[in-house]
Amino acid sequence: MFETTDPTRAPAMPGTASCLSPDEQAILHLLETDWRQMCSGQVVPDHAQLDPHALHDALPHAFLLHRTAPGAVRVRVAGQRLHDMLRMDPRGMSFGAFFAAGSRDAALRIVESAFDGPAVVNLPLTAARGLGRRALRAELLLLPMQDALGQVTRMMGALVAAGPPGQRGYRFDIANDGPLRHDTLGLPFPDRRTVRSQPVARARTPLRLVVNNG
Repeated sequence: MFETTDPTRAPAMPGTASCLSPDEQAILHLLETDWRQMCSGQVVPDHAQLDPHALHDALPHAFLLHRTAPGAVRVRVAGQRLHDMLRMDPRGMSFGAFFAAGSRDAALRIVESAFDGPAVVNLPLTAARGLGRRALRAELLLLPMQDALGQVTRMMGALVAAGPPGQRGYRFDIANDGPLRHDTLGLPFPDRRTVRSQPVARARTPLRLVVNNG
């Protein structure tokens, strides 16, 4: 099942369709609200407008991606909760490192579609139980941004898990029992008449920001 919404509207408040608690859903809502405020009538905001300190409670869950070429998406910034879930520092790594081998190609195709649309994407995730870790549900939010040349090569987002992680690192699969939201951003937000939406194929903790200046 796929779910599309009007990307000109503000994001919905936390609801019952999510696997996350209302407080966890509010983290994603906060991040998307800040992103929309940065747009200022543009299809996507400029990367230079991003102020990490304005993300508040979303910061530990947030990341910044950089697409250097089609199919090459690297993690540039990662919040502390992502380090805790992965049990590694993902900076400089492919975004595929977040995913289990069986879901990696499908997940990266969805990320590419968010860059190419550009599109806002919300993706339900799951991680199986294993030694030293419990089964985990999560949601991934992708919010495209443009560089100084006006190209959509940056992606702000967050990965929020339902509850605390276990003792070992997680790699995620795409959940097959939840909706994939894919809002293609065809027009600046003030014009609500002809925005296009299309689906794609499935395939309070301390604040700390780790920045890759390389």
